[in-house]
Amino acid sequence: MLIARQKKRENIAEYVIYMFQIEDMMRACKLDPKLVKKNIIDQYNQSPEMIGEITYWYENIIELMKNQGITQKGHLQEVLNTIDDMTDLHLRLLRSPLHPDYKTAYQDAAPVIGQSLQITGKQGTSEIEICFEMLYMVLLLKLQHKEISNDTAFAISKISKMLSLLSQKYRKAEDDDLDL
Repeated sequence: MLIARQKKRENIAEYVIYMFQIEDMMRACKLDPKLVKKNIIDQYNQSPEMIGEITYWYENIIELMKNQGITQKGHLQEVLNTIDDMTDLHLRLLRSPLHPDYKTAYQDAAPVIGQSLQITGKQGTSEIEICFEMLYMVLLLKLQHKEISNDTAFAISKISKMLSLLSQKYRKAEDDDLDL
C-alpha cells in the first residue's frame, strides 16, 4: 500500500508493474488473508495503525480480485483503467506536433511492440498493455535469476525508454501541465 501509493504519484509505469506483482503475490498466497499476513504483512516494520491500514489494503485487493474474477490470471480493473488512460495519452501524444521526443521513442519501440503483438497473438490488446506485459515478463525472469538474451534486453530498453517518457508526460498531464 505504501509503495503503491508512492509509485502511483511518482511514476505511473512503475505503479502498473508493481500492481502486476501484487496481483501475483496474492495468487501465490491463494488469496488467503492469513497467508498474506504471514508471508507479507508480518515482514513490515510499521506502527500497529499502519499495519491495520496495510492489512485492510491487501484484504481489499483480495476481495477485488475475487469479485472481478481474476483469481487465476488477469489484472484489477483499476490497473486496466490506468493502462487505458496511458493508452489514451499515448495516442494523443502521437497526434500532437508538440511532442517529437515521444514520437521518436515510440518509433524506436514500434518494431518490438509489433513483434510482441504477433508472438502473443493478443489481438485487440493495446500497445501500451503489451509493453507492460513484456516488462513484467522480464522482471519475472530476472527474479528467477534466468538469463535475459541480448535481443530481449535491447527490446526492453526501447520499451522502457518509451514508457518512462510516457510516465513523465502522464504526470504532467495529471498536474494540468502538459500541452497537447
